[in-house]
Amino acid sequence: MVKYCRKCGVELKEEAIFCPNCGEKAIAPNKNFFEKFKIPLIIGGIIIITLIAFALLTPQTQIVEVDNVEFEIPADYVSEPSRTEVSYDGNVKSSAMGWSNDESYIEIGITRTPGSGINGNEVAATVGGSPTKMLGHSGYYQKYDNEGYSFVFGMKDKVCMIYVSDYDAFNDIKVLDE
Repeated sequence: MVKYCRKCGVELKEEAIFCPNCGEKAIAPNKNFFEKFKIPLIIGGIIIITLIAFALLTPQTQIVEVDNVEFEIPADYVSEPSRTEVSYDGNVKSSAMGWSNDESYIEIGITRTPGSGINGNEVAATVGGSPTKMLGHSGYYQKYDNEGYSFVFGMKDKVCMIYVSDYDAFNDIKVLDE
C-alpha cells in the first residue's frame, strides 16, 4: 500500500517514519480488521472447527444388546443396575434390561425358547393390545393407566417387549437386525 506525506504530499517509502522532504511524522497506514486481528481470528476459527467436529463425531446414540438382539437408543440413557434373566423349566428363557435418562425409562425384554422354536408373532398376539406397526415391526401396542406404554412383537423365534414410561421414548428406539 502506497503512503504519502500528509503535509507535503510526497510519496513515502513503506517503512518511512518521517517524510524525507519536510520532516513530518509519517502516519502508519490503517490496517483492515482482518490484518489487525489475523492471529486471534485464525485461533478462534480453529477452536470453532474443533468444537463442531467434536459434536459431530461424538456418538449421539449407543448400541445395547438384550439376549443377542441389538437396539439403538440415545447416548444419554444409562443402564439401570438390574438385569433380569429367568428360565422356566429350562425351555423358556427371558431377559430384560432397563435404561433411563432425565425424562424417560426404557425397558426391553426378550423371551425365547431355545431349541424348540416358537413363532414369535403368534406369541406376541396372545399378549393382547391394539395391532399396530411400530419400530419397523408389526405387533401389539398397550397403554397402561398412568404407568406407561408397551409394544410387543415377534422376531422369528423370539418375542420382544419394549416398555417406555413416556410414549415419545418410542421415537428414541431403533431395533437393529438380529
